[in-house]
Amino acid sequence: MIEFNLYWWDYLSLFLIFFVGVPHGALDGAISITLGYSKKISLQIRFLISYLLFSSLILIFWYYFPVISLITFILISIFHFGCGDLKWHADTFYYIRGYVHGSLIVLGIIFLNLSEVEQFFEILSGNNLSLLWISLKAMLLFCCLSIIFLLINYKKINFSIDYLKLMFPIILIISFSPPLLAFALYFCFIHSFNHMKRIIPTLFNFMNKAKAIWLMAIFSLLSWLGGAFALYYLSFNFNQNEALIKVIFIGLAALTFPHMVLVDGFFRQKFKI
Repeated sequence: MIEFNLYWWDYLSLFLIFFVGVPHGALDGAISITLGYSKKISLQIRFLISYLLFSSLILIFWYYFPVISLITFILISIFHFGCGDLKWHADTFYYIRGYVHGSLIVLGIIFLNLSEVEQFFEILSGNNLSLLWISLKAMLLFCCLSIIFLLINYKKINFSIDYLKLMFPIILIISFSPPLLAFALYFCFIHSFNHMKRIIPTLFNFMNKAKAIWLMAIFSLLSWLGGAFALYYLSFNFNQNEALIKVIFIGLAALTFPHMVLVDGFFRQKFKI
């Protein structure tokens, strides 16, 4: 077991991630309807089974290959957060800007809080972190090269005042908050808010508000129950703090992979949002 202390703001952060941040992904049930998976019962069942199977495979893969899983989770989080905060465009600059934006958030939190973050990494992937840190430094290098590329091609990129307004609170959060709180504040009140602000108007074109809220509530409840069961199970082998970190972040990874495929791979590209 890894002994380390969590402070009150860390518990608050974990609470916010679990009960405020996770529900934004619970809109995936409503999103599936807009993509046509409600036309037949067989399609609905296939969607649910595929979603749960994908999440289960992530958990299994994490169990056997924790370091590779964590590296992959960090990388897809960079793209998901970065592209999710930007308006969708069908060009290379969109993904490069998304990578840079997401890197400023994810890698910013990591490299500004090295000692604290390393403790979390040890819990999530074990003590052998050399491959992880090599990968993180490579991601940081690619971010720097991407920034240079964007600066060279600045005339082709439309930097709006809205983006500057978005970046100001993000920079404040990651600069002055401890790592867990910085992630929670961004994840719950910036990423989740922007996600719902962009997604919900399209959902309401396909269903009434009550149905969308009902589906969100059901998927949120299922996520919370799954997390509670996982916490109970892990409590037999890990201390409370270690079990909490594992449940929140490995569980978040298991939900993020299918969520990203559904939202970024299908929904946003179909509706150009």
